[in-house]
Amino acid sequence: MHRWRAAYFNELHLLLYRKKVVMFAIFSAILPVLLAISLGALQPILGLMAVSQSFPIMMLTIYTSIWIPLIILTITGDLFPGEVASRTLKLALLRPNSRFQVFGTKVAALATGIAGILLLLGIITFICNLFAGTAANVIESFHMVKAYVAAFVSMIALSALFVFVSQFFKSASSFMVFSLVLYAAAKVAPFLLSSIAAFSPASYTDWHMLWLSQTVSAGKLMTTSLFLISSCMLFLALGYYKFDRKEV
Repeated sequence: MHRWRAAYFNELHLLLYRKKVVMFAIFSAILPVLLAISLGALQPILGLMAVSQSFPIMMLTIYTSIWIPLIILTITGDLFPGEVASRTLKLALLRPNSRFQVFGTKVAALATGIAGILLLLGIITFICNLFAGTAANVIESFHMVKAYVAAFVSMIALSALFVFVSQFFKSASSFMVFSLVLYAAAKVAPFLLSSIAAFSPASYTDWHMLWLSQTVSAGKLMTTSLFLISSCMLFLALGYYKFDRKEV
């Protein structure tokens, strides 16, 4: 357990030392503030709705559709194909750690990064609401927390898919290009064939909206929850299977 914890903190430190990860975090904090200021400035001119109680949910939808998947692709590319190309993965495997520990700590570091971005977004948008004078009450705050937790689950399922895909690449750039095309195709496919949406983790990036709807049954929420959890377990298991047999 001590070695696993040490390896986990080592992966987190390596993430924080990457300039692109720091820039992602800074931009993630600045974007909601810029949008809130823009909405406030354009309201008198265009009659737009200023920062409202739904602002944290609106930003969450934008982030889970575009921004966080891009962060997932970048971090996954650095953690797996990037380390294969730079030969640093071989150094990690020379330590007294099993391949399962190395794989698990990298996935845990990725999950921590996703949770950190969501937590940062939630805090910043809550502060924006305070300054705009539209702070949510206790019930609305509970719904917001519920939406962010649901978004975390959907993002973890999506990251598990990309972790599996990354095991087929030895270059971070080639993985990024392929995964961007794959993600775009997965988002477009439901418009061409609606049945695909039910079996694609990429179709659940706005899954948190179901938890806010009053018309969605508890059975559907349970079914989609089980699908996302099982997808996460399946792709992580397949990803580890490939990682365990990879030559580095």
